[in-house]
Parts: sequence; C-alpha cells; structure tokens
Amino acid sequence: MSHGSPVWQGVLFFAALLFLIWEIWRGWRAGVVRAGIHLAAFIFSTLIGLVAGRLAAIPFGGFGEVSGFFAGLVVGGALGLVVFFLIWFLGALLFKRTEHQGSGLFRLFWGLGGAVFGLLIGIFLLWSGISLVRGLGAMAQARVEKPRQKNSPPPPRVASGLVTLKESLELGPAGKLVVAVDPLPPDFYDLILQIGKLTGDQETMVRFLQYPGIQEIMQSPQMVELVNDPGIIKASEKRDVLGLLSNKALFSAVQDPALAEHLKKIDLRAALKFALEPPAPPGGEHLKPKPGSK
Repeated sequence: MSHGSPVWQGVLFFAALLFLIWEIWRGWRAGVVRAGIHLAAFIFSTLIGLVAGRLAAIPFGGFGEVSGFFAGLVVGGALGLVVFFLIWFLGALLFKRTEHQGSGLFRLFWGLGGAVFGLLIGIFLLWSGISLVRGLGAMAQARVEKPRQKNSPPPPRVASGLVTLKESLELGPAGKLVVAVDPLPPDFYDLILQIGKLTGDQETMVRFLQYPGIQEIMQSPQMVELVNDPGIIKASEKRDVLGLLSNKALFSAVQDPALAEHLKKIDLRAALKFALEPPAPPGGEHLKPKPGSK
C-alpha cells in the first residue's frame, strides 16, 4: 500500500520553487562576491568532507559497509561544517552586500551575479534535500509497516508523515526524475529500510545476532569486554547515546585494528537477509508437494 499523494507531491514541488526564488533573492542581496563565496564554501566543504569521510571509513571497510559509512558520515560531516562556516564568515566579513554598492549598472550586475549564484546554491541544497527526505522516509517506513504485520499500536504521526513525503516525492514520472538525480544509490535506501526493520523487532535482532559472522564478532575478546562494561550497560539501559559515544571502552574498541578487520569481513547484506527472512517451519520440507502430485 502506497502512502504517496499527488497533492503532497505538488506541495513539495511548489515549496521547492519558492525555496529557489528565496535563494535567488538572497543571492541578489548578498551580491556576486558574497554569494560566490557561499557557493564555493558549499562545494569546497563538501569535497573536504568526502575526502575526510573516505579516509575515516577505510578502517571499517569503506563506504560500502554500514560501519564505514557512518564513521565517514560523522567525521566528514563535522569537518565539512567547520570548513563551510569558516569560509562563509570570511566572506561576510570582507565583502559588501548589493545594497552597499553604488547605484547604476555596477550595482545591477553585482546583484544579478549574486542571484545566479543564489540559484546554484538553491539547486545544490534541493539536491541534498532529496536525499534527506528519502533517507528519513526510509528510516520511518519500517515503523509504519510494523502495525500492518502485527497487532500493535499505530505508528507515530511523524513517522507516517515522513513516509508520505518520501513516497509522494517518488510518485509518477516526476518521481522517476527525482530518483534519477538523487546523488545516493537506490540500494542505500533499501539498506536503511532493512536496518529499521531489524532494530524494530526483537526476534529479527536475535536472528541477526545468530548469523555466523556476527557470532564470531560477538565472541571476540573486544566485544565480550564491551558487553560486560558497566558504563555501557548503564548507558544502554538509559538509552544515553552521548554516554555510549563518550565511553572509553567503546572508543578503544573502535580503534582496535583486529576488531576493524573482523567488521570488514562481515557481509552485512547477507546477515540482514538471514535475519529478515522468517525461519522455515520444522518439517517444512515434508510439507512440500511431491513432483507430479496434485
């Protein structure tokens, strides 16, 4: 059952158009130099973040592995934001807006150049927004689908709304174009959906932990030490994410090359498939009809 709506798709496209007009206006006000520096800040910080993210992901198997992807996302994203705000601040400090320029053609071209850069910035942000909406929608989709599988309370309205936005964005011929220009590969969102289903169901998580590759890691000395660490147990019970991230034992385990080597060997997609496929019922082979039988 699809949650997509042509009405919501129209709303999203109209909001995108208004956003582009707003960015063009902001570019006009900022002027050609300031707006150009803002665009350069987006591009340069993105490149720096990608390079830093790739380097941070290498010990965990690269961007192709979930652990590598999230390590690269955290390191690359943080460094990219720092670089962006530094460049943006210098541009705002050193150069004047269009309204502070002299009158006449110079001021007109100063503003027009800024408007062009503003349009490019708007397109860049919308491009990123496509990935954000589809990613959040994929994360929420697992929670929305769960009540349809089991007799449980309805999902939060926020989760349903995110799924509606995602599926509305992907609806029809316009949705195919949106999917085509998305910078992230299609299987990335499938992976997010599978992880959401995994974390939302206790039985599925148990099967995931029973996968041979995961079992090998869980029995390693580093993981045994982590599981028995009082700080991690306390933070897990309280769902204290900051406490987990600041835990010294967890930080040491992340830096352990032996554990990183174990993580690189895991076929995550195979482990997810093993966990998400329901186990065959006992004696299921005997229940299959024999060839030629009616």
